[in-house]
Amino acid sequence: MAVIGSMIVAQAFRYMQLAPPSSFEDDSDKARDAEQMYPVAVRAVLEAGDWSFASRTVQLSELVSLPDLTAEDDDLPWAYKVPGDFVAMRQVEDGEIRWRIDENGLLRADEPGPLKIRYTRYIENLDNRPANFRMAVAARLACYLAPVHVEASTTIERLEQLAAQLEKQALRADAGSASAQRYDGRDVGGMWADEVTR
Repeated sequence: MAVIGSMIVAQAFRYMQLAPPSSFEDDSDKARDAEQMYPVAVRAVLEAGDWSFASRTVQLSELVSLPDLTAEDDDLPWAYKVPGDFVAMRQVEDGEIRWRIDENGLLRADEPGPLKIRYTRYIENLDNRPANFRMAVAARLACYLAPVHVEASTTIERLEQLAAQLEKQALRADAGSASAQRYDGRDVGGMWADEVTR
């Protein structure tokens, strides 16, 4: 685990008011649980908002043929493969296209390609990411670890509130990384930035 990852894990245990593992290579329950849940916590916080530093825009080409045992969909006849680092969809073309992502990573759409999408990608190395984001990941990780390592239900509730608060603060800070105007030509109403800056 990278140095920043180790710091995030240590902060998660501090949020739980527990001593962190002495080493993340040891065979303790703390180290093993933290290693298992760390990527889940990162993904959960990435899913929570449209982070500017994790945003990627790509053009997808439609698949020539569907994978084996995959049926066609008459309502959404064109299929695309989402990128391997995909976490959450943020925009498909101009927003007027009907689409769905299947469990096998297929993006189904009612328009042929090329199809431009904007999505949140998974970030493995958080070294150069905003401190607010890293603290939100630490709090979310603490929420996942607390049911096993913390006995008091009040502490678990406090951690859930802290995680929600830190995610909101991080999103509010990140909102300054892009212009206030929408760039897809649609109405401004309903923007995520409006929700997190209230």
